[in-house]
Amino acid sequence: MSTLKLVTLPIGNLSDITQRALKALQDERLFLAEDTRNLRKIFDLYEIDQSHKDVDSFHDHSKDKIDYYITKIKSGRSYILVSDAGSPIISDPAFPLVRACIDAGIEIESIPGVSSVTAALELSGLPPQPFTFYGFLARDDSKKREFFESLLTQTGTFVTFESPHRLEKTLKLLSSILPDADVAVCREITKKFETVYRFKASEWESAEVKSVGEIVLLIHHKTEQVKISNKKLTELANEYLYKKQTPKNLAKLLSEILGDSSKDIYEQITRK
Repeated sequence: MSTLKLVTLPIGNLSDITQRALKALQDERLFLAEDTRNLRKIFDLYEIDQSHKDVDSFHDHSKDKIDYYITKIKSGRSYILVSDAGSPIISDPAFPLVRACIDAGIEIESIPGVSSVTAALELSGLPPQPFTFYGFLARDDSKKREFFESLLTQTGTFVTFESPHRLEKTLKLLSSILPDADVAVCREITKKFETVYRFKASEWESAEVKSVGEIVLLIHHKTEQVKISNKKLTELANEYLYKKQTPKNLAKLLSEILGDSSKDIYEQITRK
């Protein structure tokens, strides 16, 4: 059966390649690569004969090639799809082709391997559940601010990629919005100079993070839960509904729900 095979390559340390991935690189003939030159280098590093291999490029700007490869695969050809490092679908170009293959009834096979996302979670020391992966942070500061502000109402560990050139500015912005968040910056995962920095967002300057190499930024935030006593809430609601529907009683009820001062709420209710 014709298949699209997604092969995960090492993200740094070449020893991290799996036996299945190595066999696929050795045995298969048709390849789609984010950068054909990088795949050729991979073949050389693992001493794989590439004389009979057909390598085409497939990257973020290759959407116009999707129908062509769908036709090729449906005609009985199987392709290996790789990115420069890691999974071809995590912040890399595979998804549009994968989706098109599924819609066309083509079999998808995953040959997994090392992931910077799970490796960063392991190294961070932050709670792994729940965690959400967001890919690369927006370049635009206003959009980045919106993203950080959206975390104010969420609980969990949030995993992102960031450019080393923007990291310092990003940490400064993060500290102004989520100063109490626990942060981990993992750089150069699996490589010689792998380093992990762990700190409170407000203490980012004293962490002296070295902004070089591949960066994974992890943020753990926990929303404050307002504890509501069901019995007390019921009593206040009944008092308001059946006894005295006064601004004072309404302020008491809303205070219990919102966790704000009943005096402040009363002033807002009665303000003209």
